[in-house]
Amino acid sequence: MDIGRLARRVTAASCIAAAGALAAGIEAPASWRKESFAFPLPYAPSLPYEGTEEVRFSPQWAHFSAPDGFTYAVLWDIKPTPMEGLVLERALSVYFDGLMNNVAIARKLDAMVPQTQVALHPLAAPEGWSGAYAGTIHTWNGFAKGEPLVLNAEIAYRACGERMQVIFGLSEAPRAAPAWEDLRRVRSATRCPG
Repeated sequence: MDIGRLARRVTAASCIAAAGALAAGIEAPASWRKESFAFPLPYAPSLPYEGTEEVRFSPQWAHFSAPDGFTYAVLWDIKPTPMEGLVLERALSVYFDGLMNNVAIARKLDAMVPQTQVALHPLAAPEGWSGAYAGTIHTWNGFAKGEPLVLNAEIAYRACGERMQVIFGLSEAPRAAPAWEDLRRVRSATRCPG
């Protein structure tokens, strides 16, 4: 079974089938695979958000040994909540610990003790966004063999009508690599229909 199909099966119960049900839209190239979920997320139910998550996986996402493997964008369209660095660090730790453990269990890998470590620092807010952070996420790859995984991250947030949007660019590639040009274009093109 391919990894993408397995990942979809693990979280299929929370998938939002109708695109019209989504209040916002993440804009990515047509070649990027799409998934959408509702909060609470089944693999991270303790995250206190209400809304939706949209995920767009670059064609290189599952090429874990490639320099730009694990490249994808995530948009949370949620009820407004504070988005300070420590809050985001904790949310990302819970998110990745839950995601990797759930995928590992589905793949019959040994589930691992939560171990994600996140370090974020302020980043100048990109045009159209009110705040931003960058940093690293040290986790493990439940989609492969459980090997260590370091993701570079750029996160931006803004008000969007009566909701807020938080967009995450994530990749194994360093933030100066070409994969980030694509991720930043996705962020720039993402709309706020509010």
